[in-house]
Amino acid sequence: MIAILWDASHIWGYLLLHAVRSTGIPFRVLKGLDIAQTGLSGKMLMVPGGSARRKAEALGSAGAEEVRRFVRNGGRYVGFCGGAGLALAGNLGLCPWNRDGMTDRLQHLVSGHFSCSLSSESALIPPELAGKTALLPVWWPGRFNEPEKNDAVEVLARYRAPGPDLYVADMPYASMPADILAEWNAMYGVTLRPSLLDGRPCAVAGTFGRGSWLLSYSHLETPADFPGSEQAGSWFLHILRTWCGSSLAMNALPALNFDALPVLWEDNTLLCANTALKGLIALARELGLLFPRNSWLLGWRSGVPGAQFNSLNAALSTTLSLPPDARRLRLWKERRHDFEQAFSLFSQGARSWLLARRLADTLADSAPGMLPRELLVDQRRALFGSPMFGGGLCEQLLDMLEELV
Repeated sequence: MIAILWDASHIWGYLLLHAVRSTGIPFRVLKGLDIAQTGLSGKMLMVPGGSARRKAEALGSAGAEEVRRFVRNGGRYVGFCGGAGLALAGNLGLCPWNRDGMTDRLQHLVSGHFSCSLSSESALIPPELAGKTALLPVWWPGRFNEPEKNDAVEVLARYRAPGPDLYVADMPYASMPADILAEWNAMYGVTLRPSLLDGRPCAVAGTFGRGSWLLSYSHLETPADFPGSEQAGSWFLHILRTWCGSSLAMNALPALNFDALPVLWEDNTLLCANTALKGLIALARELGLLFPRNSWLLGWRSGVPGAQFNSLNAALSTTLSLPPDARRLRLWKERRHDFEQAFSLFSQGARSWLLARRLADTLADSAPGMLPRELLVDQRRALFGSPMFGGGLCEQLLDMLEELV
């Protein structure tokens, strides 16, 4: 049995859910409050990306101690991105390392693939990849603070070179000539070269009591239909074989397209919300504020709440694909009215904000200050919350949908 900690995961929770579900291994989805109240059992706790700070808050001291007890007594912990950050010294303390802060915000806004060197000595690395270089996907990762003296942590993978699809914010890094990057640095003091390229750890492992943990800032659960992610999926499945004792015949994670998921729950409120959201996304793409990255992820112009649009699209599409069993119908009866009201306000406000944001871009040179950026920031915060921690109307909608999941 695999337990998945859901809090503050959003689209990354849906990616992990898709990956685990495809294997056929029994699993259950838990919130931090569930763990605090009823504990953990089974072989493994998997924690998807998202906000490590908010995950820690959801667990509370009782939930955090239960996770430590679970691992100390022989359980396995696997964390991706935010789930990796949750296990570090400042939070759960399974790993003695800390998270390395980033004074330059651009160094966090990295997405796509890195070429990484993999350990040749760990049983947690698939034999076909051991000691080799692999393309691994990262989505706005944090960084491990690796101490000079390291005896307790095994480094499984290190960043080495940018992949062909790497972005820094909304700029394709691989298409920028080295001389131009150097010129920008000299003229403007802007450094787009990701500091992750300096051989920093990407994935690490270790022990805690009788248990073990694996932390990866690469999203190994990324579907294989995103070109270049096949090796990550192979590694993900190897971890499950090694730590769950499962004989999985599959060698790749299946494709994922939220917009193509079958509709099993034909609820008019959910269907109308889904149609309205697709309209907002189409408008944003027409305005040049969102753009396709792959079949399940939209990229976005800097300052546009693309993460929230992606998460809401994943949540609505997944909810519609679920069978409307008695528990979901009971919950939805309690939430439908609140959802309808909140979504109506969100849809109207988001449409206005997208158009205003595009107008602000147009006026930036010809009439600077005519549409104050502060006003746009305030409206965005009310609708979408903060870029890192969410909030606003969008968070209320996500919470209601995730209850159904």
